[in-house]
Amino acid sequence: MPISLNRRALAGGLIAALGASAAGPAFGQAAQYGRIARRESQYATTYIDRDGRYIAMRFGINTCLFTESLYNPADPTELPVTYTQFMTVALAYTNRATRMAEIGLGGGRIASYIHDFVPTSNITCIELDPGVVDLAQRHFGVRQDARLRIVTRDGRVFMARDNVSYDIIFVDAYQGTLVPFHLVTQEFYRILKRRLASGGVVAQNISPDVLDVNRMVATARSVFANADLYQGGGNEVLIAYDGPPKTAAQLTARATELQTAYRLRYPLANMLRTRRANVTAGGARAFTDDFAPVGYRDLDRRCRTGRG
Repeated sequence: MPISLNRRALAGGLIAALGASAAGPAFGQAAQYGRIARRESQYATTYIDRDGRYIAMRFGINTCLFTESLYNPADPTELPVTYTQFMTVALAYTNRATRMAEIGLGGGRIASYIHDFVPTSNITCIELDPGVVDLAQRHFGVRQDARLRIVTRDGRVFMARDNVSYDIIFVDAYQGTLVPFHLVTQEFYRILKRRLASGGVVAQNISPDVLDVNRMVATARSVFANADLYQGGGNEVLIAYDGPPKTAAQLTARATELQTAYRLRYPLANMLRTRRANVTAGGARAFTDDFAPVGYRDLDRRCRTGRG
């Protein structure tokens, strides 16, 4: 069952949403609820909880907990949170599904899914918090090998210093209610553009309770020729790329090719039907390094003052 919740969903709301589907034991004692692990780092407090059939990664701010990733140990290729499924639509935008990067590992669901279904893929995951890397490997089935490696570093710093060209760059970096502002700006997108191979694309998860969607579109369109949007549950998925706009026929043909070759669990053609092509920013101003007011909504302030 896909969970169509905003990625920043509060823990209590998530448990309520999952309650009906987790009524019976699905994996050993997976019907139980409770804390598995807690990890303090200089960046965040991270919790690993069992929620029925799922394992949840959450970040904490005082008494507020925000769900980062969900993993089904009995069904490792499931992507329970809808936006993670829609992030994979980026595969249809490039003729090569070979070299990819993901900024923000979390529970590693997107990278692990592509690794499992697309054997030609080589994925580099860049995660700032070494505690998150450890928890993802311990509790979320994330395994490094010749085709999936993890680098513990700031995503922007890594991309600025890297000399590899990528077919797809996924951006999914959050901490609780916050998104690091330097990972949404025009200057950051210019760095990503330099790291893309010819015909490459950027796919970014946008949580509307943290980021202004119009301003994210404005930022992408200030650097790339095209920006498409997909509604992924409570989140938006932004696809930014250069060159002529992709037609529906081109994307569908590529999606069909990939489906035939790899038998993807979540067919891309179904997602492409919801595409909003070459969206406009409605006059919004792009985020820049000197002006990127993100993540300071009322919920964040309440959590940080202990009133969430």
